[in-house]
This record gives sequence, structure tokens and C-alpha cells, in this order.
Amino acid sequence: MRSLALAALTIFAATTAQAVDLKVSCTVTENNDKQLETVIKPALNGYGKIGDIDGFSFRIRNNDGSRVSLEIFDIAGEGRYYADATLTKAGDSVVNTIWRRDVLLEVTCQIPE
Repeated sequence: MRSLALAALTIFAATTAQAVDLKVSCTVTENNDKQLETVIKPALNGYGKIGDIDGFSFRIRNNDGSRVSLEIFDIAGEGRYYADATLTKAGDSVVNTIWRRDVLLEVTCQIPE
């Protein structure tokens, strides 16, 4: 019984440490040209600002330490586009894309290798 409690405590501690230390590397491309590249550590249940270009704003939300929501906000059009993913290990990523007649925007965030 004691070993089961110890195992549960170890798993909880590892999960909590991951939640605090979520770090992602994000890249924004516009019409296949890299526009922004940054590393962000969004707080638990908080947002990390990726940046702004050409009337669009980009941010990522750390929902619970591994689940994230990547948002593209079209400021003029007042539209918000979301992509959700679970990021648990190096190389895991989330991608959000807008493809319109006038622009192709893609945001990729991943846990660095």
C-alpha cells in the first residue's frame, strides 16, 4: 500500500513539474516566409504572446501543463482561429493555419528537442 502511494506521489510530482516548466518554440510563416520565431513559457492556465504581424495576433494558452490552445486572432476581421493539442514530450507540436485568397498564415509551436 505504501509503494502505491509513493508511486502516485511520484507521478503527481512529475506532472506538476511539467506543468510549471512548459516551454514551446513557436514559428509564424506568412506565404511560406518565416516572419516570427520565439520561445515562450506560458504560465499554467495563462497565455503566452507569440507576436503580431499584418493585422494578426498570435498566442498560446497553457490549459493544464500539457494541453494547449494555439490562437490566431484576425484583428480587422475579428475572427479567432484555434488549434488544440496535447504536448508531453520533445518534438510534440501544435499547428494552426489560415489559408485565404490574400494570405497563407501558419503558426507552429513545439516542445524543443
